[in-house]
Amino acid sequence: MRPILYYVDHTCRFPHNSGIQRCVRSIARALIHAGQPLIPVIWNRNSQRLAEPGPAALKHLAAWNGPEVTSWSRWTTETPPPQWLLVTELVRGANNPSREALLKACRPLPLADAWLFHDAIPLRQSQLYGPAAQRVAAEHGAFMHQLGQARVVFCNSQQSHHELSDFLEQNGGKPASHLHTLVLAERFGAERSAPITRKPASAPLELLCVSTLEPRKNHAGLLKALAWLHSQGVRHWRLTLVGWPAEPAIQRLLDRSLQRGLPLRWFDRVTDAQLLALYEHCDFTVFPSLEEGFGLPVAESLWHRRPCVCSGSGALGERAAGGGCETVDPQQWPSLAAGLMRLLTDPQRRGQLEHELEQRHFRSWSDVAQELLHRLKQLEPPPPNAGQ
Repeated sequence: MRPILYYVDHTCRFPHNSGIQRCVRSIARALIHAGQPLIPVIWNRNSQRLAEPGPAALKHLAAWNGPEVTSWSRWTTETPPPQWLLVTELVRGANNPSREALLKACRPLPLADAWLFHDAIPLRQSQLYGPAAQRVAAEHGAFMHQLGQARVVFCNSQQSHHELSDFLEQNGGKPASHLHTLVLAERFGAERSAPITRKPASAPLELLCVSTLEPRKNHAGLLKALAWLHSQGVRHWRLTLVGWPAEPAIQRLLDRSLQRGLPLRWFDRVTDAQLLALYEHCDFTVFPSLEEGFGLPVAESLWHRRPCVCSGSGALGERAAGGGCETVDPQQWPSLAAGLMRLLTDPQRRGQLEHELEQRHFRSWSDVAQELLHRLKQLEPPPPNAGQ
């Protein structure tokens, strides 16, 4: 089987394990487990060429249930020439290579390129990026535009497929027939949390929110909803937040909420084992994000048998459609407060959602890898000058 070059430039350096990094690690691990040789590559900014990551980078990739260091393939003179360059990261901005630069760096190999598209949020919701809004929108628009020339693009949800297809048709004037929906996994690890154990009526309910601290994730709306519930005497709960502080203003908002007496605690990073323990200990989760490309935290919550309060529209609506979610309009904090109130005060509603979770089918990363490989095999071999 011919190897695939697998782009890991950002993931092998980034100190956190946010959504895209989880995808990069999980897809790589599943592809390798399926018997597909993967050669990891990074971008050498000095030589403007692809390079193999060093031992420290491979060790970092192995963290958070990533591929074992020894499971990657190496590029040697005896290695069959790779046919594909697979990019599951977001490669955008002046410090990153363009699609053209990546393919140029692969010469004389006749490589075709396959990409995973996560979302159009930096373009559609650029106002959330503050002073950098105009630059971020322009960079993301340029990134999406170059995907119009890719051999194949996998979109992680129906929503992201629709957004990229519309963008390319509006800016390229032709249907994007090379786009395919590749829905991500909803299973996380071999272990699934046990069903929820009923607590004494006097015990507070444990809520969990797993999300990077940034404006789009809508911690402001969540904390406003919880503050209102607390002021109305609904106080039999505690919220645990997990996520690295990408935006210091959100961290300051958490600090003020703690000072005002809201029952909160926050961890900026946890191990896989610690996160699993938090899921096992909680009664339900809340993911107040305004918009997502897929919604991994919702899928993970449902896999661990914990109902989730989340949006009912867009990609999050796709996750919620299978059952187990209390859907709200996160744009309106009263809607968020009402959804939280229902689960905090109505044990029958929580039980109904828990029952729905047992009826769901959960797609695995192995399913994702097999579908991806099947699609690549269906495509014709690239012409000899594809890398040029």
